Amino acid sequence: MDKETRLKIKISEAATDRYLENPRFTIQSLAKTLKMSSSDIFDLFPNRRSILEYFYESRMILYRDSLSEIEDYQNFSLGEKLNHLFLTLLDAFETNREFVLTTYKEWIVYSQRWNAFRKHFKEALKEIFQQDSEISRTSTLLQNELLWKSILLQFHGLIAFWAKDSSRMRENSMALADKWSAFIEEIFYTKIIDKGFDLGKYLWMNSSLNRCMNSVEFKFPDFNCTGRESGEMNHE
Repeated sequence: MDKETRLKIKISEAATDRYLENPRFTIQSLAKTLKMSSSDIFDLFPNRRSILEYFYESRMILYRDSLSEIEDYQNFSLGEKLNHLFLTLLDAFETNREFVLTTYKEWIVYSQRWNAFRKHFKEALKEIFQQDSEISRTSTLLQNELLWKSILLQFHGLIAFWAKDSSRMRENSMALADKWSAFIEEIFYTKIIDKGFDLGKYLWMNSSLNRCMNSVEFKFPDFNCTGRESGEMNHE
């Protein structure tokens, strides 16, 4: 992570604290808190709202940064990669929990504005799924925008659960994320659909109907599986 990105994250995290104290805080007051000049902040952000929204975008940046610290990440299963994504975000939200509880629903779930967090979340999902060679052949057909939106919606549900979680160190939320990840993996790793498709293909290729349809003596429209036309039968 470069120096400028670290500084932007520091500013956005400080801004969440100022927001909780006063939603209408000024850039000047934020600069004073950080012992910076307001012009330095304006060089990085156009306005107060962009600073606060960057907090959510920066959570995905922290997630990306965490991947470089895991030596065997590429050997993780689908469930393990998803679980790492969910738990990393929960942990990143925890440090600014009150701000997330105050703004997540309005700014992330229901916002009609272009949203960097949602964009980067979906991109992370695409990479996780598309780089996994263990996913069944037929399950790859499910990898589309509907799937990314569905998992994002379920993540919103996880945040709603986390918001009410009073267990020690949010253990219940972590357990839910783990079970959810394992369930998704089970769906996409199962070979049942693949095997069913192979079975159906085999039965079709070896069925009498298929042999009849592909017979060199096949005639349309009057035919039977002996290869003789109906007129020939009537003369016998």
